Parts: sequence; structure tokens; C-alpha cells
Amino acid sequence: MASDQHDPDALRVHFGEELRRTRMRAKLSQNQLASALGCTPQWICQLEKADKTVSEQTAFDLDTYFKTDGWDQDDGHFHRIYKTIRRAGRHRVLLPGFDAYLRHEGKAIGIRCFAAQVVPGLLQTERYARGLMMPGEPAETLEARVAGRMERQTILTRQNPPMTIFVLDESVLHRPVGGREVMVEQLDHLIGFEHSLDVDVRVLPYGRVAPAGLEGGFMLLNFEAEADLMYIEAAGVGQLIESKSTMFKAGVRFSLVMGESLSRTETFELLTRTREEYL
Repeated sequence: MASDQHDPDALRVHFGEELRRTRMRAKLSQNQLASALGCTPQWICQLEKADKTVSEQTAFDLDTYFKTDGWDQDDGHFHRIYKTIRRAGRHRVLLPGFDAYLRHEGKAIGIRCFAAQVVPGLLQTERYARGLMMPGEPAETLEARVAGRMERQTILTRQNPPMTIFVLDESVLHRPVGGREVMVEQLDHLIGFEHSLDVDVRVLPYGRVAPAGLEGGFMLLNFEAEADLMYIEAAGVGQLIESKSTMFKAGVRFSLVMGESLSRTETFELLTRTREEYL
């Protein structure tokens, strides 16, 4: 495919070209295809001209109608193009520097995270993630960000997941992202890790002073055959750090924060009490 794999606009053009080519091969007019799919000819025209956002359902419907759905629904010709568009869209909307982090996250055997402001992306519910999006963002950008965040979370449930430890500053629990209903759902999600063997969630309470946590949040990635990495964000830019001395100091910082955090039992008791406050 000649289209740029990282340019969603070029990929939408490719989707439209493929739709037109497939329709013409089937000797169908735009009116006839629209009638078969239960939509308007204008809608088909907009898709072919790349003037309309491609949805997953549209891709499924086209694969079903043209019998291009392969071995299963996710393997269809149009759905494969849709997935490429979605990946390219996520690449475009990533925080500067975060794409470098993502290339390493999936290979980590251990992840340690201190979250000073919001629930970490790996633990966010979909509605909580939406609540963090900037007002006025294009719907396509918002959907790409949320989809990317949800897809990242599959590393926690895959076979042989990384060992993860998340320490949340207590203020994170009381910042009502998305409103009370969303926070109840988010706290339920966190409580769901109570008995997890691979995901350890802790809270650093207001009543305990941890100077090491006052410098802000950070993430530490540990690897089996690569140098460990630290990731931080500031002023809307992400930075991946490989310095051994910085990693050592960051490891000490995390240990100090962890040492001041609540025990696992105390953490989930606090999460439960906080959830009740939102009801």
C-alpha cells in the first residue's frame, strides 16, 4: 500500500479508494450500495472521497456485504485498513516523547509508577480517561487517545504480564475527574485489583510526609535484557531517561514513597471508604 502508514488522512484516502474499487468491481452504483447498507448515497460518496471519518462498524458492514471478512470479523479487508487508520491516529495524538516510552513498555518485566495527580493510564477506566481529555478536541482525536489508552492495558492481562506496582497520592482519589459516577466506577476498577498477584496498588495518604514524592510522578521500567528506563512528564512533554545514576536515584525515591504508603489492606479499605463518599 502506497499510503503513509502513520498518516491517518492518507489512510482514509486509501480506504475510500478501496471502497470505490470494490464497489465498481461489484458493478454497483453509489445509490445501489447505499440502499443495500441502509445509508444515503451522499454518505457513500463522502467515504470514497475521504470526507467522512471511518468507523469500525462501517468496516465490519463493508466486509460483511462484500464478503471480504476473511477468517473472522477482525480479519476483513476493510477492517484491517480501519485498524491501520486507528493506529496512525493514535500515533498522531501522542504526547511528545510518549511514543518512545510506548516502544519499551510492552517489553518490560517490571513497572513501578508513582502517580501524583491522576490515576495512571494503565489503571484508568474508559470514562475516566475521557474525563481527562481537553474540551474542544476533535471527536476523532479523543477516540484515538482513549482507544490507545485502553489498548495499553492489555499488558496487565496478557500471559506472563509484568510485575507492576502503582503508588497513588491520596489527592488522586479526591480529584473528581468526570464527576461522581465516573469516580465510583474508577474506584471500583482499582478495588478490583485487591487480590491480583501481578498488580499491586497502594495509596500514599495525606497524613504521611514523603519528600521523595513531592517532585512529581514518574515511571520506572525494568527489563530482562535491556537497560532500565525512567519516564517523566512535564509541561506537556514526555522524557525517557536511560542514565544509570538517575535510575538508581529514582529507584531510591520510589522505595521511600513506597515505604510511606499504606499497606495493601489499608489501601483497599481507603479506596472503599472513598468510593462510598462519592455515592
